[in-house]
Amino acid sequence: MTGLRRQTMSAIMALLFVSMAMPGCLSLVLGREMMESARGFPEVREMSTPYDLSHTFVIDGTEVLPTQVQKTMTEQIPIDHTVNEIIINFQTSVNYYTGGSDPRYVHVELLWCDDNGANCDQANPIYEVMADNGSYPQTRTELARNLNPFDDGLWRLTVDGRGTGTNTGVGVIDFQDSWVLRITVIRPCLAFPESPEECTPTIDFE
Repeated sequence: MTGLRRQTMSAIMALLFVSMAMPGCLSLVLGREMMESARGFPEVREMSTPYDLSHTFVIDGTEVLPTQVQKTMTEQIPIDHTVNEIIINFQTSVNYYTGGSDPRYVHVELLWCDDNGANCDQANPIYEVMADNGSYPQTRTELARNLNPFDDGLWRLTVDGRGTGTNTGVGVIDFQDSWVLRITVIRPCLAFPESPEECTPTIDFE
């Protein structure tokens, strides 16, 4: 058996082994990709898709008592059956909070919605936080599919907040309320030896 034939047989056997752990027709698609493009055996990695809905309140002007304003941000996040984990990092910073009569707040809600981003399940939020009592400490929430099963769909992340801030140019008196909201979606991907810097989500091969 020639060296080239041995290499080809080894690649095919390796592909058969890795396909046992992959869903649907992924193994057939991979086999076709390798035969058509003469690609080497791929490496299964993890890829992270970040979403950042952070915000800082800055009110232009030099008012002694700056006006509070409201800000709402929304992001639709595609979640498929290959997603392994979703990580949520959240924190708020509220300056000179005066207590219950101070209406500043940040409300975060993550909802399951269908594949079109409609028919959202508002009665059962996947994640929800209401930070309405001054600054909210940095928190990290991990949603793992094997521990917290979740349905596929086009999920909706919404953050709604009220705050204020100044930008007079005088550093000792300027301040800004803010929130940090970052979500990372982790799913498997395949990197081929010919282009190791590129990693394609496994769902793209289905």
